Amino acid sequence: MWVGVMIVAMISIGIAAYFTNPLPAEPPQSQASAAYFLHPGQAGQTQNQPTAGPVALTNTENQLSDEINKITVSIYDGENGPGQAQFLGSGVIVTSQEILTNAHIVNNKTNMFVYVFTPQAVAYPVVLSRCDTANDLALLKVTNRSTFSSIGLLGNPDDSVVGDTVFAMGNAFGNGNLLISGVIMDKNFKHPVNGQVRTSIRTNISISPGVCGGPLVNAKGEIIGISNSENDYFVTPVTRALSLIYSSPQNQVAATASGQFV
Repeated sequence: MWVGVMIVAMISIGIAAYFTNPLPAEPPQSQASAAYFLHPGQAGQTQNQPTAGPVALTNTENQLSDEINKITVSIYDGENGPGQAQFLGSGVIVTSQEILTNAHIVNNKTNMFVYVFTPQAVAYPVVLSRCDTANDLALLKVTNRSTFSSIGLLGNPDDSVVGDTVFAMGNAFGNGNLLISGVIMDKNFKHPVNGQVRTSIRTNISISPGVCGGPLVNAKGEIIGISNSENDYFVTPVTRALSLIYSSPQNQVAATASGQFV
């Protein structure tokens, strides 16, 4: 009988200990705000959702990542209502109320908004303002009186040379803005697109669909191109978009926020 009593007591103690120990807290949901950084040797990781954390940045790379993160937006189609928005791609802020992106990701969309991660997470309603399907470029405009706090500085891709280091950024896999480094392979790469010959900048950076429409920047932080996942490693020179953004290149204003890095 005593043996039975001891067994019952031991079981009771075990059950009590189980319920008195605190359960591990559920890990918080990550927010897409921090920029990842991949070096050229890790470019293959962009084909799958990154599992490793960001690699260590130099001071200059860290500054560059922060600055480009401020001007790179995520574009959504809210046609299906709250909570059902469809992620379309990325874009880059080029004026106080305008975003440059790829035409193919925003054509025929009527209920769009863009999301800026930093310095504060804010959504802006936008509408398709101008479109250049020949170069696959489009300009979105904010539909209310809101203005962006950071504006990208446009550079001249003609000043770049083969072998120059460049960086692409966009919202890859919905995990936040991803900064990927690479080099220019060809400044005037000609390739067929929909029966036409297009001249692009060719890099060794593989562009995932989420990064499509985002900026390609040089080491100074200047925007020199717009990434295009339809052509994987090809980038449309930003000079092709000047007619969309400004009535003439001479009317380009200096950036009000994003700094340059030498």
